[in-house]
Amino acid sequence: MTESAVLFLQGPLGPFFKQLARTFSKAGYTTHKINFNGGDRLFSWAHVQTQYKGKPADWAAFLKQYLIKHSIEAVFLMGDCRYYHRTAKPVCDALGVKFCVFEEGYLRPDTITLEPQGVNSLSQMALNREKLEKVTPCSAKSSQSIGGTMKRRTVYAAFYYWASCFFRDEFSEYRHHRASHPVKEGFYWLRGFARKWLFKSYDQQMQFRLDNEFDQRFYLVPLQVHDDSQMIFHSPYESVKAFIQEVMTSFWKYADSDKILCLKHHPMDRGYTDYGQFIESLATQLGIQDRVLYCHDIPLPDLYHHTCGVITVNSTVGISALLHHLPTKVMGRAFYDIEGITHQGSLKSFWSNPQPVDRHLFKQLHTFLFQKTQINGSFFKYYDLTCKNSLAFYEAHLKPISITQHSEQDTHSPSTVAPSTSSPYSSAA
Repeated sequence: MTESAVLFLQGPLGPFFKQLARTFSKAGYTTHKINFNGGDRLFSWAHVQTQYKGKPADWAAFLKQYLIKHSIEAVFLMGDCRYYHRTAKPVCDALGVKFCVFEEGYLRPDTITLEPQGVNSLSQMALNREKLEKVTPCSAKSSQSIGGTMKRRTVYAAFYYWASCFFRDEFSEYRHHRASHPVKEGFYWLRGFARKWLFKSYDQQMQFRLDNEFDQRFYLVPLQVHDDSQMIFHSPYESVKAFIQEVMTSFWKYADSDKILCLKHHPMDRGYTDYGQFIESLATQLGIQDRVLYCHDIPLPDLYHHTCGVITVNSTVGISALLHHLPTKVMGRAFYDIEGITHQGSLKSFWSNPQPVDRHLFKQLHTFLFQKTQINGSFFKYYDLTCKNSLAFYEAHLKPISITQHSEQDTHSPSTVAPSTSSPYSSAA
């Protein structure tokens, strides 16, 4: 078999990329890993590891030379809007290197996403009604149920940020995509856990009102993480507050007086932001303080059974709302914002005449996503299953065809795998 080489950049917090590299190695690939900080290195494994300590401006030139020198066929990463990753994409495109992007599962909680070129609104699926109508709908259910992962996320985050801080002088030129000081991050996470319990009684009371008093009379607005790339790069809003203000103002102007607006905080943003005072002040200013509610940790599936519609910027929460056949209005850019599935009119028209979900068309979308982008597994548990499924998915859907064909022709030849010669900037695993 002809030797293939793959490169891992930054992945999810924790050992997923380490385990994935081992899985690719056992399958006959030469694996490479570029680390940008101490946290990356802590959770790293590969035949060849490289510590990139250069300036961000020099990264593209460095990567180009690296890809050519080591004959890399594919690059794997998490988060296509991070500086080092979005800079890497045009380099990979120019050299014909497969750009493979992991993301949280579109069809959570039992899947992760893997797509070429980009995810979410950068996805290259180019979906539309005509394309989906050719899909034969079928059952799309993961064999392995995943369950909760928050405790592991918390532990991995703590180790990652402490390692990044401890070695910050060694990687002094590194540019992170969010605040990375462990004390600051630790404070946000602890505050998030504290708020969860402080708001628990309030949320229980709120859920009772939504289930009974406001059943089928409230619109649900799931908020997104304040520094999520979906908000920063793929929405027309400069902040979550700007989105809240537009939705609340439109609701005040055009929604029926018996309707209620419920804004729900994102659980991963609980420790970082709180929009309670802002929402209360704006509602009072508009004179709709009795028609606007704000909650935190009510499970979304519980709310779906009682809401009359969902408004989102572009979160994949919109997909779960559509799964419950709820009229959904997308205010940003999202790959699932398709005629027949989401409301295509203005927000003003959504309040009075939301377009229903074409259930058959959505089932076709669900089938397409499950078959073409989803992998049963998790970034934080069931690593053997997830890594084996990821490798199988890559070889079935993403591996360059010419290489695949050449490998098949050489299946009877002796197979040897040796690490590529490391550069002066590299250190062997």
